[in-house]
Amino acid sequence: MKYKIAYLDENDGWINTFYQTFKTEFDILRIKVDINSSIKELLVQLMSSNLDAIVTDYLLEEEGDVSFNGNKVVEAIKQIQPHFPIIMLTSYQKQAINFTDDVHIIYSKDILDGENEDELEIFKTKIQSNISNYKKKIEDTNNRIEKLVEKRNDQGLEIPEEEELTKLYILFDELNPEGKDFPANLIHRESISKLNEFVSETREILEELKKLNKNK
Repeated sequence: MKYKIAYLDENDGWINTFYQTFKTEFDILRIKVDINSSIKELLVQLMSSNLDAIVTDYLLEEEGDVSFNGNKVVEAIKQIQPHFPIIMLTSYQKQAINFTDDVHIIYSKDILDGENEDELEIFKTKIQSNISNYKKKIEDTNNRIEKLVEKRNDQGLEIPEEEELTKLYILFDELNPEGKDFPANLIHRESISKLNEFVSETREILEELKKLNKNK
């Protein structure tokens, strides 16, 4: 089964080039961004399309019809799913680097010209590895939470394990923003409620700490 990825661009030519380049390896959702596009609507479309990764052009404003660039799309997605695989392609790497927090997601569009087959194959492998690593991270997080919860219920946890479970709960919330794919031991309504309360309380504490640090 192919991984499903979305490609966003304002130019039909680049959208077709990307599709022709990657259609063998991936199931591709082609999204043309235009004057009617908004980040909010794009986010809804992307988050409801059961995607494994997202690739976006950087300079969406290039043809003058779009009011935002790809870095803003990336920021919006990262606010909801900070670990989700995202890649940015651009012919304007220096500009993209100046306006993007994670410079490691930026790649040159020259990779699509077909002149360097080895580089293209490496790029395809990177996309696949990003996706598989993300899925493994979800699986490993769920499995570790299950084991720690089971141990807590049976015999209790050591302080380092409690700290680990705290971090895993927060990571779990980031990986599952809509509460999907709960580990088996957390499926019970009472456990889910406690987890949601825990995450909420933890975030409130972090916000208060940020305020205190600002006032120092």
